[in-house]
Amino acid sequence: MAGKTEDSPTTSERVLRAAEALFAERGFDTVSLRDITGAAEVNVAAVNYHFGSKDKLVDAVVERHVNPINQERLRLLDEYEAQPGEDVLPVRSILEAFLAPVLRHIVSGEMSEHLFGKFMGRLIGERGYSLPQKVRPLFGVMARRFSGALRKAVPELSEEGALWRMHFSFGVMSNTLTHGDTLQQISGGRAGDPPIEFLFEQIIEFCAAGIEGAGGVEHE
Repeated sequence: MAGKTEDSPTTSERVLRAAEALFAERGFDTVSLRDITGAAEVNVAAVNYHFGSKDKLVDAVVERHVNPINQERLRLLDEYEAQPGEDVLPVRSILEAFLAPVLRHIVSGEMSEHLFGKFMGRLIGERGYSLPQKVRPLFGVMARRFSGALRKAVPELSEEGALWRMHFSFGVMSNTLTHGDTLQQISGGRAGDPPIEFLFEQIIEFCAAGIEGAGGVEHE
């Protein structure tokens, strides 16, 4: 039993890292459990022992990245709101608190920035089933805090409008991270290959303009 306990962190970590790399390259749905076990050089029994199933393994991957990002988002929003004279945060500051933790997570990852960026894009935008139970409460807190900050910054926004604009911003980031290389292909390289930090600055500027425009997304 002692040997199994000592081996457990190493085995589970290998499975998680293999799963992340494969999900980044090919997406969540197309990667099989056999693909993951082959890349991690473990057998299926090891995955079942540590995670129980592919769906639970995906949930573990999501929890491993999403909760730290959302915690950092809330920490940054708290920090910005606590600054003197910042009763109403500018939209750009709200977006920085919302998006910058994703950038920091990408550049601190063990995979290449390009591959890990694609993984984060898929994590944000490609999951075809519901979020794990363990990440939902923090997502709920984040949605309330950030939509409230946006409504203070743009008073004509309803709660519905603020939530949808957060969703749109999510989508812009996800598509950029996941499919940025597609733009390079279809443009014949004319779109260039800007660093990820520059792209995030452009995403924030683009989304801030859309949010401040405050056109209606409320339905009648």
